Amino acid sequence: MMLAVNEFLDDLRGGRMTEAPIVTVEQGQLQGKTVNSPSGKGFYSFQGIPYAKPPLGTLRFKAPEPADPWDGVRDATSEGNVCPQIDPILTKEFIGDENCLYLNIYTPNLDGAFLPVMIYIHGGGFKNGSGSASLYGGDFLVEKDVVVVTINHRLGALGFLSLNTPEVPGNAGLKDIVQAIRWVKENIHNFGGNSGNLTVFGESSGGVATAILTASHTAKVLISKAIIQSGTAIDNSVFQKSPISNARRLVQQLGGEAEDVDDILEFLNATSARELVEATEKLSNEGLNFGATIEKEFPGVESVITESFSDILTSGRVANIPIMIGSTTLELTLERKSDDLQDLIPEELHIERNSEQSLEIADKIKSLYFKGSHTGVESLNEYFELLSDTMINIHTHRHVKYLVQVSNKPIYYYKFDYVGELNWSKKLLSSLGLHHAGHMDELGYLFKNEIMKDVEPTPQDLKMRERMVRMWTNFAKSGNPTPEENYYLTVTWLPVTRDNLYYLNLGSELSLGSNPDKEKMDFWDEVYSKYFRIWEQPKAITEEVVRKSDKIVPVPEQTPAAFHDETTPESEPTPEVVSPVQIVETPAEPEPSQTEEVIDQIEVVQETTLVEVTDNNGFVKEEVPTEPITKSEPEPVNIINGNGNEVKKPRTSNEIKMVQQPNGTPKDVIRANDPPEDDLPKNIGVNKFVNFFESLGGKK
Repeated sequence: MMLAVNEFLDDLRGGRMTEAPIVTVEQGQLQGKTVNSPSGKGFYSFQGIPYAKPPLGTLRFKAPEPADPWDGVRDATSEGNVCPQIDPILTKEFIGDENCLYLNIYTPNLDGAFLPVMIYIHGGGFKNGSGSASLYGGDFLVEKDVVVVTINHRLGALGFLSLNTPEVPGNAGLKDIVQAIRWVKENIHNFGGNSGNLTVFGESSGGVATAILTASHTAKVLISKAIIQSGTAIDNSVFQKSPISNARRLVQQLGGEAEDVDDILEFLNATSARELVEATEKLSNEGLNFGATIEKEFPGVESVITESFSDILTSGRVANIPIMIGSTTLELTLERKSDDLQDLIPEELHIERNSEQSLEIADKIKSLYFKGSHTGVESLNEYFELLSDTMINIHTHRHVKYLVQVSNKPIYYYKFDYVGELNWSKKLLSSLGLHHAGHMDELGYLFKNEIMKDVEPTPQDLKMRERMVRMWTNFAKSGNPTPEENYYLTVTWLPVTRDNLYYLNLGSELSLGSNPDKEKMDFWDEVYSKYFRIWEQPKAITEEVVRKSDKIVPVPEQTPAAFHDETTPESEPTPEVVSPVQIVETPAEPEPSQTEEVIDQIEVVQETTLVEVTDNNGFVKEEVPTEPITKSEPEPVNIINGNGNEVKKPRTSNEIKMVQQPNGTPKDVIRANDPPEDDLPKNIGVNKFVNFFESLGGKK
């Protein structure tokens, strides 16, 4: 009898599961697979689904473009590439590929279009991480009849370079997320999901991204609910203050000298992903991180955020949706590099160091956070609490206080303080003698992951997992995490009010409290009310943008010896074009003080090829017709300058391949070390100065 009932319920939920399910989306058909959750419940898995074109060639650093359609049935049984990064856990070495804009979908039912959808944004400081099932398996969540989506997005400089230009305004990684959400909204009904009920949730930088989406004029109309975990965009440190300067530092780290934004873009476009990531990692160790930017608005260019997040939040222009927001007890356990407590006064308060105000605040911090000395091992736990407050908890508290003033939707505030076998930081914190939940610890109870595959959870751990999964999925379903009390959910979680910051303490038992860490937060509220000036906070990028077209380059009176000029007799031999080109220098007597410039790249290939012979300032002196070149990969050449010295050839990864259209404008650019794409030209050559000439109006 019971078996028959179960079979009947299976029929209601879409019938028996197909081993190789096929789903049709806008771009074509996908074949997934059926898998079983740890409890034995079956669900469908579709992995490695492209939601955008691969960001290769001219699409590097640019906003994502919709994915191309495909023929036949695409295999969706394994994950796509992770985005280029340094592996933070295992190898500590470069991994990934730029062709990485993929998402994964896990669903209990392919029929109907009624299940709530939860879209997870991974953390990693905007420089590493992915939506991989090895860390974020959706098994436990899917068991509660929701559709789970995990996504990859571009990271580091590849995802967050900003030159404050229409071509590279910044936030490509955030635009990836928006594009993924759009794809989900258009296609999730084919996976049993409700496109009108999308909950975005993320942790750490994923929490920052989630917060930004709620304030984005582009994204906030797409989402129904948000869960912001251990990170918020009200913290101005998550935004780049000087992105163009950061880009220059990246170029310098790579050994380049580019200064104007066009040269910077050309140089970075010609650099391999591996070199970019490794250079970015070195800068990160020096304190420079490529994160979100407040974009400048350009006509016809879609942006994510163009104003201070604080401005948008306090003026009530964030998405008016139910929100869950919270943090863990000990968010950060970083090495203490200084005993000066002034170092932990938030920079956004603009308090002058060693001023009377700064010293007074430091003294108050010491008395509030430390029972005795604020140095030494014995004060480590207190130091970590202070660090966690100044880096995350204060900003979460402020976000909640501002949000409740402008929203008429429920805001649920939490503190995660459970310590169990599934805490990701358990080994670290235990070794330090700390007994609190750390950064990312709640994730061990929401997701299946490989880190914990050999860990044996206790009965209490399993109870906490069930509690967490139920609250998160209840919220996605109805906007209320505790719609009814039961064995697992023993407390009704009240949303915050303007008069009372209710919060749920997620410890060994659930308990409802009010105004967490009241004494400390009251102190920081007082400091912020006195020193925080919203009009002093970052606006759109104000750095001066220097472009090639802004420069006036004088035409030299003398003709360098290395080039033919317009008076070359017709009897002079035409330069012979080899693969891809051989630069022929004619003898001449240069001025004694003159130093020859080096041409370090080669010529453009068209239907009828022209070799442009230029002087040492880059101006065209002559165009020599040659036979078309059909070779796709240039042979390395060494160039001899006018003094007879061999010039070091450029790095392979810095070679640029271009093809011109009939009007002489470049059609596409790919890096020499990239595999050819079917939609990219195969007959291509090189010319470093093409963009320069075009910026002057183009040469007809």
